[in-house]
Amino acid sequence: MSLDHFVALFSAAISFAGLMLVVLQLRASTKQREMESVVEILSVNRELVSLGFSHPQLFKILEDSKHADPVWEQYYLQLWLNQFALTHSYMTRAMLRRELRENLTRDVTDFMAMENMQRHWQKFGKLYSTTFQAYVNGIVKKVEPPAVTAQPMPN
Repeated sequence: MSLDHFVALFSAAISFAGLMLVVLQLRASTKQREMESVVEILSVNRELVSLGFSHPQLFKILEDSKHADPVWEQYYLQLWLNQFALTHSYMTRAMLRRELRENLTRDVTDFMAMENMQRHWQKFGKLYSTTFQAYVNGIVKKVEPPAVTAQPMPN
């Protein structure tokens, strides 16, 4: 093996090592962005829940109470929808792992099972992106109660 072959082989090995380093850095960067996204989502969730402790009437909204103040209800549910839309944007950009996407889907499903949130969505859902609308509308179809059919009364 001549010196030229040795230099070429050494150069290729260094290039390969450099490429592997770049791949590892990209992977670490992706994980870091995912973690930052999760921290941001959880931070906003914490703030929304903390609002309930500062203003107990907000817990009535989360309980789907018929006696909740309609103005507070509209704004508080809007904050939650905005949070879900933000989280959905992270999901569509594949910044969240499957487990986190499943958690989001469960959270949105729980919220969309509330009558007040369904009314709110019907009124304001059109203000969101078409992808978020499709996502939520798919969930709404799953949580809607089945149509009641008339059954004969037993004698």
